[in-house]
Amino acid sequence: MKVNELESPLEFRLKNWHGEDWHTPKGRIIRDVVYAVDTGLITTIAFLAGVSVSLVITQDILLAGIAHIASGTIAIFFGAYISTKAQKEFFHNQIEREKKEIEELPEKETEEIRHIFRDFGFEEDDLEVVVKRITADKELWLKFMIQEEIGLVPGTTDNPVRIGLISAASFAVGTIPAIAPFFFVHLISRALLISAILVAAFLFVLGVWKTRITKAHWFRSGIETLLFGGISCGVGFLLGRVVVALVR
Repeated sequence: MKVNELESPLEFRLKNWHGEDWHTPKGRIIRDVVYAVDTGLITTIAFLAGVSVSLVITQDILLAGIAHIASGTIAIFFGAYISTKAQKEFFHNQIEREKKEIEELPEKETEEIRHIFRDFGFEEDDLEVVVKRITADKELWLKFMIQEEIGLVPGTTDNPVRIGLISAASFAVGTIPAIAPFFFVHLISRALLISAILVAAFLFVLGVWKTRITKAHWFRSGIETLLFGGISCGVGFLLGRVVVALVR
């Protein structure tokens, strides 16, 4: 049985009873999008600020920035792909292990169900009714053990290629506000200032946008994203200045 065949009503209940999207595919994807966009914004502006110290021609900065964006996009794609694939393989192995234990050690698995429902407060008479109902259907049994014993919710695995592409595209989009001014403004200091303003605005908008899923206060989320993004940019810029100073 494949991982994606183990569909669970949990996602339906979260969305329809509580309007909760975080555990749905939409909710999981926003995590990757926000991370990748934020990374694209911060690393690109920090990189451009760093190289602008040693490069005095806008075209040279653009070429260096484009090379940074290309390498970063590829790195983000493969990083997201490999991590998602590893998670998917882990889920699959856990499910296969549980399936094997149900086949080979049914008494042990049945006792584990009893233990789970005792923790829920079930009395012995009701307990046996529930246990018999679950163990009578091996597919239901497997779903229950995956969710309740090892804490994996069926249906929560993602496609590695899809997540890789979404993350890479998000990273690339995040670089646009940082590098765009250098295409139109030839004075490096002015281009860098405009870039910093655009990145700050984009970070705030990103923080506000993610509240559509997180349900946090929009202004607080925007300021938080802007604050941490600004700190990261500042640290990246300072490190770049240190490296340039050491090279010189």
